[in-house]
Amino acid sequence: MEEAFPPTVPDTGSEWPWNRPPPVPSTHYLDNRIYTDPAVFAREREHIFKQQWKFVCHESELPQPGAYRCVDVADVPLFVVRDEAGELRAFFNICPHRGARLLREVRGQLQGHRLTCFYHHWSFSSSGQAVALPLPQGYQAQAIAAKDIGLRSVRIASRLGLVFVRIEDGARPTSLDEFLGPALDQLAEPIADLEVFHYHRVEIKANWKLFVETNCEGYHELLHLLNRTTALSQREYLKRKWLLHPGGHHTFQPANIAYGKLNLQDRNDGTLPGMSPNMHIVTDVFPDVMINARSTVVRIDSLIPLAPDRTVLECRGLAPRGDSEAQRRLRIRQHNEVWGPMGRNLPEDIWAIETQWPGMARGKLPFSLIAREDDDQATDDSPLRSFYARWEKLTGLRAFDIDAAGLAAQEVAK
Repeated sequence: MEEAFPPTVPDTGSEWPWNRPPPVPSTHYLDNRIYTDPAVFAREREHIFKQQWKFVCHESELPQPGAYRCVDVADVPLFVVRDEAGELRAFFNICPHRGARLLREVRGQLQGHRLTCFYHHWSFSSSGQAVALPLPQGYQAQAIAAKDIGLRSVRIASRLGLVFVRIEDGARPTSLDEFLGPALDQLAEPIADLEVFHYHRVEIKANWKLFVETNCEGYHELLHLLNRTTALSQREYLKRKWLLHPGGHHTFQPANIAYGKLNLQDRNDGTLPGMSPNMHIVTDVFPDVMINARSTVVRIDSLIPLAPDRTVLECRGLAPRGDSEAQRRLRIRQHNEVWGPMGRNLPEDIWAIETQWPGMARGKLPFSLIAREDDDQATDDSPLRSFYARWEKLTGLRAFDIDAAGLAAQEVAK
């Protein structure tokens, strides 16, 4: 039988201080203008999304040389491609001649490892080098030649099949391994040899951080029938721990899910390497990625913030390469039971944060609480406090009051 959440609280007649900071430490509440203020959003783009490693796709989405995928990071159009040698490269999706967009399909295959700008037909190889400028004699007087021109490159690296780019290095360049630290260690076996079998995207009418928050606190699992029934109903589940990593990353430590309580099939056939039947583990990579492994299948969420009130969510389903047809059908069904556009949890998360947005946008709720303390167990808000500590360091703002004196300029640059 499902336990009652939350317990009844007697009505004392007192009123919460709605229009002033709550009576908790400043680390335990948020100024809701961090979601709505355009200046805050612009600062996030510059200091977080441009200067941190940003997940853009999975290696399996670029299966052979010449395969490409277009992405947008901090409103900068990019594309990722495998060159002739099979190496991953990333470039601005902008022709250096007059700024036209080079590739206009979301993904595709370069013909002959060449991409040609539709406007003036400047052509480039998959390694970014210009290979042809039509009517080159017109450039001779200014000594402009194809051999001296290339696309603007972007740093790119991958780990365990996850592809990241970094547009700007800021004051302290870091490698992808330095950025991630130990965050992916517990997922190293399960995600090491996967391929994407499902992709969809949806535009959310809310700020990007609201969706991040659904993935880095377990208290909201009360929202989901599936989670209430198969997880929170187990007393041991509430003792599940969050592991906080440097850099604002977090891992929700392994736990077992009681699928049978909701008349769902146990996940004991084709478990991923390093996972046991019905095992569940989640890792959040700052600022916007969630990797969610449910024993036999993996989901990766990532975000493209468009405006303070508009966010594109990209969802990928992944499974081992080399599945039989029957095994892949089973994984797809298990994926769609929980995730996917018609799954149980994802539509509920989107609905929840879109109901938050109107009150915040109209200034009806000045502050939000991230005040739960429970020894880093399942419903603790410690991952949220860790996320916003990192957010503060990068933006130079105070999450509890954007008008408060920010961090020193040198802190922002670190």
